[in-house]
Amino acid sequence: MYWQMHTMSVPLFYHFYGNHKTNELIEQFEQNVEQEHKEDGKKEEERETEAADTKAPISEEDAALLSSGDVIGLIEIEALELKYPVVEGADSKLLTYGIGHISDTAAIGSIGNCVLAGHRGSRYGTYFKYLNKLSEGDTVKITDKDGNIHQYEVVSWEVVGPYDNSVKAQGEETELTLLTCENSGTMRLIYHCIYKEGE
Repeated sequence: MYWQMHTMSVPLFYHFYGNHKTNELIEQFEQNVEQEHKEDGKKEEERETEAADTKAPISEEDAALLSSGDVIGLIEIEALELKYPVVEGADSKLLTYGIGHISDTAAIGSIGNCVLAGHRGSRYGTYFKYLNKLSEGDTVKITDKDGNIHQYEVVSWEVVGPYDNSVKAQGEETELTLLTCENSGTMRLIYHCIYKEGE
């Protein structure tokens, strides 16, 4: 009986721990953003006034998340009820707490192909577990560290081999590629998105 209870509690612990670390990153990011705004003082207020017509307002919670030194953005996919911090790099430790930006690809909202990688679910959270439920036309929203909102539209998807580097290919368009595991980690599920709108 003890063994059964212990076995059941371990996955719950990891899931709780993963959620805690993710929320901690978000909170740290938001606090840093808030502090930066306070230090900027009047100059920041002036910039915000000038940009009022071009920048969509974001919540205080999201602003705080984006202030974290470890977090470069916030990804939201309404169709999947997904919201995670985007961290720079895609090593296993970073992917434990968020979605990773593959460093040698375009930056969020920049010309080229921005590639984001996430686990297909893990004991720490769901991450890209339900990525395969996205449909053509669904929107992926990413808020960068400056509070700018970038929206991408899903246009296609495919399954490729684990060492297929074509998913990181760069071009002249502003694109987004979402990457996760498929077929028990032996393949990769890729979603291609095009830039839809920037605010």
